[in-house]
Parts: sequence; C-alpha cells; structure tokens
Amino acid sequence: MSQIIGWEYYVSHFPVVIPESQFDAVERQAEVEYRKVVGEYMDIEPEDEKNAVFQICNFLYTNQAGLSGKAVSSVSNNGYSESYALQSKEQLSDALQEMIYDCIGTRLAGVF
Repeated sequence: MSQIIGWEYYVSHFPVVIPESQFDAVERQAEVEYRKVVGEYMDIEPEDEKNAVFQICNFLYTNQAGLSGKAVSSVSNNGYSESYALQSKEQLSDALQEMIYDCIGTRLAGVF
C-alpha cells in the first residue's frame, strides 16, 4: 500500500513537527484515521486528501499522550494544586474527526 503523502511532501509544507525517524509510523496511523471518516464512495480531490493526511499526522503526533489516554489532567505540588485544561481522549477523537471533515471540504458526502 502506497502512502498518501511521503516524507518529501511532508517536509515541503509548514509546520513540520514529526521527526523523520517516526514519520512512516505516524503517516500510516493518519491514513487509518482518515479512512475511518472518508468512505470509498466519497470523491475527494487528491490535494484535499494530501492536506488532510498532512494535518492528521501533525495532530496525531502532537496529541499522542491525550489520544492514548495517558495525559495528565492535574498535578499536586506540596499542597499547591496546578490544573491543566487538557482534552479527554473522546474530545480529541471528535476534534480529529472534525478536522478531517474540514480538510476534505464536505459534511454531507454520501447522504444523498
């Protein structure tokens, strides 16, 4: 199975946040997430598809702790509590799905 985007395409766009050594694994995961939302019946422009996978790659890499369910939600430091407004795994998954719809430019594809 060929990749939707390769390393050369990725580094030619901004922002680049994934190290080359981890890119292939993240790109494969991005394609899986993309295919969960975009059905085979949907006619997506190749440039929109590449843009979506590019953005999914960055999203997955920067949110890997939250998506794995291992994100810290609060910290106690000698009686002083610090709270962080991190999103839950479900919120991140919903945000990922919303981002994919935005990238491909459709909301009602396949409804008719």
